[in-house]
Amino acid sequence: MADFRLGRLKFNWKGDWAVSTAYVIDDIVKYGGNTYVCTTNHTSASSEVQFYSADLTNWSLHTEGIVNKGDWVTSYWYKVNDVVKYGNTQFVCTIGHTSGADILPANFNIYVEGLKYEDSWVASTNYQKGDIVSYGGYSYVAKGDHSSITTPNEDAGNWSVLSTGFIAKGEYAAGTKYVPGDVVRFGGYSYACKATTTGNKPTDTTYWSLLAEGFNWLGAWSSSTIYQKGDVVNRNSNTYICITDDTTGASNAPELDPNGNYWNYIAQGGNAAQVLQDTGDLLYQAASGINRISLPSGASTANAAQSTVTATGATYTPTTGLLSVTVANHNFATGDFVKFADNSITFTCAKDSNATNHPYPRATDPISGKFIEITVVDNNTFTVNVGISSDTSAHTFVSATTNGITRIGNVAAEREASGQVLTVGGSPLLPRWETNNTTTSVYYVTETGDDSNSGLNMSRSFLTLRYAMAYISSLTGAAKPSLTNPVTVYVKAGIYSEVLPIHIPAYVSIIGDNIRNTIVKPAPGNSNEQDLTLSSALTHFQLGETITNSDGTKTGKLLDVNAAKTVVTILNASGGAWTTSDKYVDIISNSHADGRDLLIDNKTFLANEAYHRHVANQGAVSGTEATVKSRLEAAIADIAYNVKHGGNNKIYDYAQALVSGTAITGSTTQDTQLFNYIDSVGLEILQNISVTKSAGNNFTQTMFTGTADSTPKCAQVQSAHTTLVGIVTTAISNGNMSGATSTNGYKTISTAASVINSESTMFFCATHNIVKDFVLEGMTGFVPDTTNDKDMTAATVKGVYFRLDPAIPITKSPYIQNCSAFGGAAVGVLLDGGAHRHFDNSATPSNKSMVFDAYTQVLEGGVGFWCEGTSAAEIVSCFTYYAHISYTSTGGARIRAVSGNSSYGKYGCIARGFDVNEATKNGTVAGLMLTTDPQGAKSGVFSTGEIITGGTSNAIGELRSDQSASANKIYYIPRKGTFAQGELVTGATSSATATLVNNTDAVRGQSGFILIAAGLTTGPDQGGSVELVDDGLNNDSGSYVISNSSYTAADGRGALTVTRAQLGSSAASHDGHSNIEFFEAAGNTAALQTNIASGASSPFTMNVDAVTGMTINGFLVINNELFKIQSFPSATSVTAARAQEGTSAGTHNSGTTITILAAKVGSQDKIIQDINSGATNIRVEKANVGFGTDDYIKIGSEFMKISSVATDTTGITILQFADEKTIGCTDGQSFKIRYRYSQVRLTAHDFLDVGTGSKANTNWPYLPLSPNVPSQEIDETRPGRVYYVSTDQDGNFAVGQYFKVNQATGKATLDASAFDLSGLSSLRLGSIGAQLGAAINEFSTDGLLTQNSDVKVPTQKAVKTYVDNLSAVGGNFSIGGNLTVKGSTSTISSVDIETKDRNIILGKVATGTFTGDISSGSNQITNISDTTNVAPGVVVAISGGSGTVTLSGTVSVTGLTGTTATLDASFGGTGSATAANFTAGGATDATAAGGGITVKGATDKTIAWGASNGFDVSEHINLPSGKVFKINGVEVLSATQVLGTTIGSGGGIVTEDSTSTLTNKTLSSATLTGSLTAGGGTGSSGQYLQSTASGVQWATLNVDATSIQNGNSNVSVASGSNITVQTGGTNCATFDTSNNLTVVGTVTAQSAMALKDNIETIPDALARVLNLRGVEWDYKSNGTHNMGVVAEEIEQEFPCLVHTDNNGIKSVAYQNIVGVLIEAIKDLKSEIDQLKGK
Repeated sequence: MADFRLGRLKFNWKGDWAVSTAYVIDDIVKYGGNTYVCTTNHTSASSEVQFYSADLTNWSLHTEGIVNKGDWVTSYWYKVNDVVKYGNTQFVCTIGHTSGADILPANFNIYVEGLKYEDSWVASTNYQKGDIVSYGGYSYVAKGDHSSITTPNEDAGNWSVLSTGFIAKGEYAAGTKYVPGDVVRFGGYSYACKATTTGNKPTDTTYWSLLAEGFNWLGAWSSSTIYQKGDVVNRNSNTYICITDDTTGASNAPELDPNGNYWNYIAQGGNAAQVLQDTGDLLYQAASGINRISLPSGASTANAAQSTVTATGATYTPTTGLLSVTVANHNFATGDFVKFADNSITFTCAKDSNATNHPYPRATDPISGKFIEITVVDNNTFTVNVGISSDTSAHTFVSATTNGITRIGNVAAEREASGQVLTVGGSPLLPRWETNNTTTSVYYVTETGDDSNSGLNMSRSFLTLRYAMAYISSLTGAAKPSLTNPVTVYVKAGIYSEVLPIHIPAYVSIIGDNIRNTIVKPAPGNSNEQDLTLSSALTHFQLGETITNSDGTKTGKLLDVNAAKTVVTILNASGGAWTTSDKYVDIISNSHADGRDLLIDNKTFLANEAYHRHVANQGAVSGTEATVKSRLEAAIADIAYNVKHGGNNKIYDYAQALVSGTAITGSTTQDTQLFNYIDSVGLEILQNISVTKSAGNNFTQTMFTGTADSTPKCAQVQSAHTTLVGIVTTAISNGNMSGATSTNGYKTISTAASVINSESTMFFCATHNIVKDFVLEGMTGFVPDTTNDKDMTAATVKGVYFRLDPAIPITKSPYIQNCSAFGGAAVGVLLDGGAHRHFDNSATPSNKSMVFDAYTQVLEGGVGFWCEGTSAAEIVSCFTYYAHISYTSTGGARIRAVSGNSSYGKYGCIARGFDVNEATKNGTVAGLMLTTDPQGAKSGVFSTGEIITGGTSNAIGELRSDQSASANKIYYIPRKGTFAQGELVTGATSSATATLVNNTDAVRGQSGFILIAAGLTTGPDQGGSVELVDDGLNNDSGSYVISNSSYTAADGRGALTVTRAQLGSSAASHDGHSNIEFFEAAGNTAALQTNIASGASSPFTMNVDAVTGMTINGFLVINNELFKIQSFPSATSVTAARAQEGTSAGTHNSGTTITILAAKVGSQDKIIQDINSGATNIRVEKANVGFGTDDYIKIGSEFMKISSVATDTTGITILQFADEKTIGCTDGQSFKIRYRYSQVRLTAHDFLDVGTGSKANTNWPYLPLSPNVPSQEIDETRPGRVYYVSTDQDGNFAVGQYFKVNQATGKATLDASAFDLSGLSSLRLGSIGAQLGAAINEFSTDGLLTQNSDVKVPTQKAVKTYVDNLSAVGGNFSIGGNLTVKGSTSTISSVDIETKDRNIILGKVATGTFTGDISSGSNQITNISDTTNVAPGVVVAISGGSGTVTLSGTVSVTGLTGTTATLDASFGGTGSATAANFTAGGATDATAAGGGITVKGATDKTIAWGASNGFDVSEHINLPSGKVFKINGVEVLSATQVLGTTIGSGGGIVTEDSTSTLTNKTLSSATLTGSLTAGGGTGSSGQYLQSTASGVQWATLNVDATSIQNGNSNVSVASGSNITVQTGGTNCATFDTSNNLTVVGTVTAQSAMALKDNIETIPDALARVLNLRGVEWDYKSNGTHNMGVVAEEIEQEFPCLVHTDNNGIKSVAYQNIVGVLIEAIKDLKSEIDQLKGK
């Protein structure tokens, strides 16, 4: 031992000793089985084998140990305490060494001696000491190492007997060598060999010992047989046993041996029928004697076939009750029964941290002593349901007792036999076994039954409905339920707690005992459903499909998937419950899934074809044919897997195994070629191409027969196939997997939650099911969405009573009758058509439907019927109570219900949405609608398709439907312009006329019951729902059901796509109906060989390379000039007139391409739609009349070139709606037609206090605690529809939303736009406000009341028409209230007008409000709601509702006609507004202007007020003598005075003929006649009055040839000299003789903003300036040299700067160029800044 220094213990563990390593004192290492502590600092030896020789001195032994090295081998370095096994002995190494060829005892000590069982002895085998062999029935142990051919029983030197025993050798054979322990049967006895022998009979006691006496049945006795002791024979109905060896011969026959020397009796009797043969056999007396009757077939003890096994593992899931047991190669089958011995399986439990063992089952456990059925099996495990546990702790298997599990086989046979009764039958009557009260295909379930029974009769009934369904599902052959073998299950009265869900097989009916006493409810605990939450959304799924985890160890049936595709609900099928350790295998698409199935179906065919195609094309294939084909099939299966599920992991693993040595042929070339054939042939298979088979391929290709929507022909499937094959061929080429990375399509399961029974589904129904007479209870879990509690798709949907099995198509609807569902928030029915969508277009499409008859649901807060996704339900006499929603249809489902009710709860019936997967029929709205005035001028009947024209607007349209007679509507397609309000429309063919209304309804989008549509290929069937697509202008959220349609096929119209403004023409707007001139392209071109100057003569002869395609009167296009061909002087020249059709002559260079056109067609077609200058798509009347690409057309003066022609492929459809469309739609607006929209149809339905909610709030049988909500009875979101005929809690009757009858009053309300009584001969209205006593037989529209009838009632419109047109009232007319007369003129024909009032008020208007329709740019308000306070002069202003239309400033009415007011200003803004709000400002001077009194005479005699003059009087005013005019009480005029001044007196007012003097008087605007004397003279012609110091005098103005002078300011002009202008004596301007103007000071021009409108910044100034040039020149008139610009060039860019005088001479406003230069400089500055990077 080392010298340990305890004061400094600090061992440092270094692990295994290593070579060439520095170690220090107290380091501890392990070498061999020992550990050593370092005693000297050192570096270890460089070799492991030097440890003992070179390094051990540095170490002290710390701890001894051993290391097990297994079997001894050669050439191995063994360390001290290494333990090896050599032979059956273990040795421990004592000296470190490298082993040689043989083990050296000097290096080892014996550690443990042992034995080894080597099975049966074999000659020449090397045996080692302790080897044990069996030989015969003995076991021997080797004494030492040896090899020998001597058998152990004869080789005592090498072997010792270890144990004696037996080995059965069957019947003794004389030629066989027997050894000790061999046991033979000789006669009926058994003998054991005790010494090696051959040929010595077992009766020879030297070699044999008697082992047992027994019987050997040999049948009938034969004289030639040698019998031995124990042989038993039958002779003359007696049975004998031989008692003497070698008994033979006729003389020794049994009946001849009465003394028993050779034979003894066993049994004496008659024939075999009298002998009991099996347990349970009975004897009966038959006519012929005693007979035997055995137990029924299947009841024999042989059928029990019991066996025992030992479990090697077990997994228990407490939440499901499933126990999965591991027993290797058990050979059990589903339906077998097993029994677990008490305490036969031991678990530990996480509840106590696995501290203690817990044996199971305990005597108190439900399965103790019972056989239970196996539900799931695979090769090494089976699963049984032992019951759920409230303790959900994890259980861990510890051990199991040997043969603790007993299994009963042949259960089916036992079931069939069980319950049969012994009865009599046949002829003659004899005892026999018969089934007890059973009928073919009838089963029973009772509370006292057992699921191990057959279920075929009451006494052997099943215990659970779920097991009964599972058992029936497993039936095969003739017993399997089918259309010809329907199965019925009777469930007797009782309460059945079931593990859910229950899947009812197809063609199975389950019938309860009665409607009240057969109760089914969920058992406590978990169902067999699980909710798996996935890490990401599924790519694809198919409900009803069996899914597997990624390992393939578990399967499940996919029942449901949430909207986000992240939570799936599965029914566990095999392998136990899924956990988060499992991976969900996704599917790419239906097509990929079908591709996989098709490849699997053709796996063998494809492998064989690849093989034999290689043989045919490349030669023989290496390797074993079967092995090669098998390997190819495996590859195809892996490819198919990855085609369906994505990724490449399966084929990647295959390829990796291939390159790692798992060969196919052993030849990379052959392997590659085989896979190339798999690819090419596989693609043909996927495309459903019939493959041409190679010789030797004896298999048949399976063709695809699936649905069109999932065909594997798609490119993605084929691409995936090729890519996957490429992984293998690339790996073969590379010799490794460097060319690929393994990927998979698996999804991680984040949570795996069991679904409790009450929140799962009770019944999954299949085709032809009947469920009758049940009470259903206990389901729950429905929670409405908190955002929209009517949206089922967003709700939490759990606890469903009935839904469709997603795996079985419905060909005959499941029928639910006389059932009741009671409970909380559950769903009575969930009918999901989406679960059966995968059957669409298949050979067995699903009806997706169920029928319910007398199904009552009391589900508080739940849902009665939910139909989703194109499913359908027929519901008769079904009632819902307290439901959150009674009936709801979504996603295009249909519900039809008769004689049902919706009682209490929150919502009645809801329909919303449509099937999003439906391929809609799409079209566009074609045209607009005119509204006609029924009182306006009208004549004739319009013809469909004719052209109609507006009399005022000259607008043109194509009439498609005339509804003017019935609905005052004309539907048309606009061609030209817009029709005007109030105008007369005339038909071009029929000459019919109609007047449009005088308001904005005159021209509007289509509404009413008709819609003209384009884009449809046929007239759609009735029942379709039309949905308008929001186009930004019209968002009509409604939908309209088609009641009828008519289709007119395409008639040749279409569209031309053109390039505008060709050949130098300008793009312009063109009216629809404009003529199209046509210039057809010849299809080839020529090349110009001559230069043509712009001024060259016309016609012009030009040289060309060829004249092919040219024709006389045809046209040539050269650049933008059009030439018309006149002649061909030669084969390479053509003479043509220039500048044709409005084009301009231009310059053309040799080499220019010439486009050749045919002669013009002056009227090829018409455009049928207005186009603006930017349009490139032109609608034409006959697109199929010869238009082609590169042709030219001319409309007006504009040329266009056609780039494409599209003739319409669809015609015009007229859709007739069942309901009225009130919102006009936009011309060209898109629409969709759906047929799969959600519908609920109710007939004789009762709504009872809907909206009152829960049972507590309903307070039944008393009044509800809160009022009902009628608006919640029906709820529809278009296109969803609820059609109903119903009553409510008060008995009120309703047919839809428009017709209602009040039960209490009998009052009927009809809220409809039309009431058709055309089928009635009379209608008696006993009371219209009072007892009329008249039989009314007509509602008359006669607006003149011409018939004056007592049996006709005028309509409102007729009365209004009559009153409006009323021109006279016969007799006196008295008005008790106020009389308001509107209009422009009121005429009174009486002689005198008498009024009590003292005042006559004219022009009375008050302030007020009104509404009217307006539009931007217009100066009118139309459809004024109230014109009382609207009059010319009234100021109006917008107060609201005008949208984007504005009205600025103070605006007054200038005119009023009807309900249209004209303003003195136009509306601004954009768009239009209906019923905009206005204020009227009341009376103003403008409203009074022109007011007064007119007396009619030879001329009108008027007193009228005007704003400028006041009252104007047209006639004399004569005052009586003594009367005067006064102003404000002051007399201003009398017969003798004016303003107090006497007329005619001095200094007063003078008359015309008197002479008077004016002093200090000013004449203003006076006209003087005669002569005027001033300064003593009267003045002469040309003189003017001049004030002088001596007074006013006449003076003369001097103007001579040289100056115009006025004081110091003058203009001097001299002949041939300059003109000067002087101001204040200073020269300010000079015009010299060289036409120059010199100004002293500054020249300015007026430029104030107040003088200007439309001020805009000059655009593109720099670019335009660059087009100018500065020039210098000499004037022609005087040769003067100057600089500036040329007016014509300025005019090209800035026309407004150039003035042209009467002589055509142009001048430039030079000063105005400054503005241009300013903007040009700014443009230049911007470019400089950009270049500088600013």
